[in-house]
Amino acid sequence: MSMYHHANSDSSNDCNQSKSGIETEGDGSASTSGDAPDTLPPDYKPPLTNRGAQITVPLLDQFLIDWVAFTVKVTDPLELIKIIGLKSALFSELDRGIHGYRKSLRFGNICVYSDGQPNMGCHVVMSGQGCRQYESQFPKIPWFALFATAIKFNAKFTRLDIAHDNVDGALDLAKLKEAILKCEIRSRFRNASEIQNFDLSPEREQPADGHTLYFGKRSSRVYLRFYDKAAQLGVPFFWNRAEVELKDKRAHEAAKHLSLGVPVGQLFVGIINQYLSVINSDDSNTSRRSIQLWWSSWLKSTEKIKLTTAKEIKTVGEVMRFVKRQYAPTLAMIKTDLGDFSYNEYMRELIADGSERMGTKHEQMLLVSAQGKADNYGNHKEEFVERAAIMEFDGGLERCEAEMAARLIQKCEDQL
Repeated sequence: MSMYHHANSDSSNDCNQSKSGIETEGDGSASTSGDAPDTLPPDYKPPLTNRGAQITVPLLDQFLIDWVAFTVKVTDPLELIKIIGLKSALFSELDRGIHGYRKSLRFGNICVYSDGQPNMGCHVVMSGQGCRQYESQFPKIPWFALFATAIKFNAKFTRLDIAHDNVDGALDLAKLKEAILKCEIRSRFRNASEIQNFDLSPEREQPADGHTLYFGKRSSRVYLRFYDKAAQLGVPFFWNRAEVELKDKRAHEAAKHLSLGVPVGQLFVGIINQYLSVINSDDSNTSRRSIQLWWSSWLKSTEKIKLTTAKEIKTVGEVMRFVKRQYAPTLAMIKTDLGDFSYNEYMRELIADGSERMGTKHEQMLLVSAQGKADNYGNHKEEFVERAAIMEFDGGLERCEAEMAARLIQKCEDQL
């Protein structure tokens, strides 16, 4: 049984139907808040990378679902693919998995893991790029339908990330860092940290290349991250990002709220207010200190922002596989006709011409591939946290037992 209402097969060509024939809720357009910020002049043009191609910068503040992971107690992964509203033909079968699952089905950066212990069911993981790929299969925003029906199918969410892009200047990382240093922070977290990046290339215009502020520990059930997205992408523009990373029970509670129609901006602000405040030094009692104006102004405007979608960015590896699948016979035919020497000359001309015509999407593919964002499950820490969450929330173990079991499995895998 699918989590979505499927249209009849004879209406599959209707432009109002999604690519998988499912019906979703809401408007799939880039829903953001307010008018374009004052920092965007009428003659604004997207910034350029060092190769001259344009990088897409959000013109308005926005929210994105940036990571989703959950388990459903079904044994057939094809059934789960149908539940999440996708076509099984999109997926490739792999004889490997993670976290005790031995097999997986993969579509881009969407993975469905299966063949684990009898009570494990199937596990879905969508990375940031996986979320964009999931959105690309629907004409409208699919997330509310996903959360609502996943909860209906007794899914257990183990991770849910919400990203907020701020381009109007309200989220000031310099002020946030200053508040940390001055102890003008009221928080449920015991620690905060910073990572500073530097560009050491001789062509750099300035030595600093952005920084990231973290609240909480990577293994915490709630983890906050604030960073300079523009510096990360190398664009001369204001673009800060705040991310809320939720795991196991916290992720599941957030998914329940979203399934009930709670606006994502309201949920985001509620989580921030619960865990972090930037305060004035106007009272000896920290709990009675007032909130700094810039912080409250940012949260007030942020609460009104609606959930949006972003276009997926393919990786170079995906394009290479596409070229091999679609054009390998054609290239072989050309080589047979021209011969080795002429064919090599032809390929050099082809690449030279293509280099001149590379555009935004090609630059973004290179960026995603170079930074390894499309699939970051190679990180042992990430695998340990995710595995422990699955064992605790899906397997019924206590937190300490789940972490011990996860460490043992990881140690065994490292010895293979």
